[in-house]
Amino acid sequence: MKIIFLILTLLFTQLFYSQVEIQEDNLTIEYKKNNKAGLMVGMGNITNVYSKSKKLIQYRIKVRIEMIDNEKRPFDPNKFSIVDEQNKIRLRPVDIANSNYLNQWHLNRLIKNKPNYKSLEDKYKPDIKDTFLDYEFEGVTNVCIPINYEAYDKFKISLKNPKTVAHESYFEPRDFRKQNLNLYFFIPVNSEITTLFYGNKKIADIKF
Repeated sequence: MKIIFLILTLLFTQLFYSQVEIQEDNLTIEYKKNNKAGLMVGMGNITNVYSKSKKLIQYRIKVRIEMIDNEKRPFDPNKFSIVDEQNKIRLRPVDIANSNYLNQWHLNRLIKNKPNYKSLEDKYKPDIKDTFLDYEFEGVTNVCIPINYEAYDKFKISLKNPKTVAHESYFEPRDFRKQNLNLYFFIPVNSEITTLFYGNKKIADIKF
């Protein structure tokens, strides 16, 4: 009986400390797990951003957010980042999705610069601030990986691969109360341990 009590105590202690409170946003964030992205079709683990680079590996980091007052309101995903002390860089997610056991829905991605193509006009919303750059870490460089988007001025009617243009991107806030989120990061292949942050608040150390 004492052994069972000890195990339960350790379990609930670990759960308590894994939930990090973000007072300024009135929410908690709990780190769940991480794994390589795009390996489990149909299980909510598929990203819509890919890279052919052999210097990067894409990982999914699963977290759960909960509003402390249980009220549904806009959540800012741009405050998420990974700090890689080994390479002295800070990375932002290239894709974020809210998920359940079988499916996921990707958050709307926005572009920083005014587009030259009509196909990208709905992704340009300069009134929505990118808060990623509001946070700095000493000795660490912010890195934003540009994403290629299909670019055309009229309806896409050709079967050929369309032209693409690269844009630095961020995410449009979405209303949540409680939600599991999949954060997709490109991580250098030589990285072993990184730290997940929300703003300047540490969420968890993550080993790959």
